[in-house]
Amino acid sequence: MLASTSFIAGGIVHLGLGENTTFYVTLAAVGVVCFTAGNYLQEYVIHNNARGTGLARFLLVSFVLSIGIGMMTGGVQHYLDNPPYSTVLIPVGLALAVTAFALREQLTLGHKFLHLAAGTVGVAALLFGGLSAFSARLDTPTGHAHGAQEQTTGSPAVTASPAPVVDAPSPVTPVATPEQPVEVAPDNGHEDGHTDH
Repeated sequence: MLASTSFIAGGIVHLGLGENTTFYVTLAAVGVVCFTAGNYLQEYVIHNNARGTGLARFLLVSFVLSIGIGMMTGGVQHYLDNPPYSTVLIPVGLALAVTAFALREQLTLGHKFLHLAAGTVGVAALLFGGLSAFSARLDTPTGHAHGAQEQTTGSPAVTASPAPVVDAPSPVTPVATPEQPVEVAPDNGHEDGHTDH
């Protein structure tokens, strides 16, 4: 059951990157099915439905809980890969997970529920505001590399190649030939080539 949240988190967060969409939808769906099946086994088989929850409601709550947890954990894990997307995933996932948890635990409208709801909305708002401000200041590469070569926004990938070896021209040394004597410039005492007039 716990491993399935990793599938959900990975599927949801990678959907925001727009790559291999079919694979990541399938991964998230497998995670949701495994999470819900694990919850069913725990609640209905092991504990004999001690809460007295109807099956349809239980499956819906498990589905929402798994999506919420996946959104939160995936958003946190891959925040630097796509800060704007994760800024939305984390607080929305928190709200979904807490709402599903409250429904699963059959919390009734009362003092505890109101505190839980107000605290969740407050924390989600703070997360959204704080993560939005933080992501605006980040200079992060786009894309998702998992150790592969990363690119910066707007610039093509540059690979280093060895510099070409260039043979430097050999210095020309004047050689005297029998037909032509070597001329040497007169030394006027200046090394910079200027003469005083």
